[in-house]
Amino acid sequence: MWQAKMRSTASGLKTLGIGLLAAGGLAACDGPGVSARSGAAASVAKGQVAFEQECSSCHGTSARGDGPMAVFVPGGVPNLRELSLRNGGRFPEPHVVAVITRISDLHDDVVAMPDFGDLLASQPAVYTAPDGETIPTDATVLRLAAYLATIQE
Repeated sequence: MWQAKMRSTASGLKTLGIGLLAAGGLAACDGPGVSARSGAAASVAKGQVAFEQECSSCHGTSARGDGPMAVFVPGGVPNLRELSLRNGGRFPEPHVVAVITRISDLHDDVVAMPDFGDLLASQPAVYTAPDGETIPTDATVLRLAAYLATIQE
């Protein structure tokens, strides 16, 4: 289901004329060959900074869903350190990238999560999932995913 939504979103973004960077089918994050999966130290560090700036007000600086704005979110804010735990021990990278990118209707259960607007317009990139599906996104989203992958409990 989410793959079809990604395809329709990808088509829509191309129609809008947003340039997508693709290097050998994998998006560049901090340089050639660096993606959310690479875990490169610079990418993870930049992801942590982005998390602290864009996500910690709800998810908390510890990413446990205990940020100061969490009390205003109906149903609470998820503990992002348990993504792998809730996914059979594997970090659900494609889903994380899709949710942060805000693929339309993908995550009805997290409608309180804001659209990051400018964050997603600064460095267009394409994420390629292990199954070959692609998600038009931004390099910052790839960095956030790389950071989140490193803090799993």
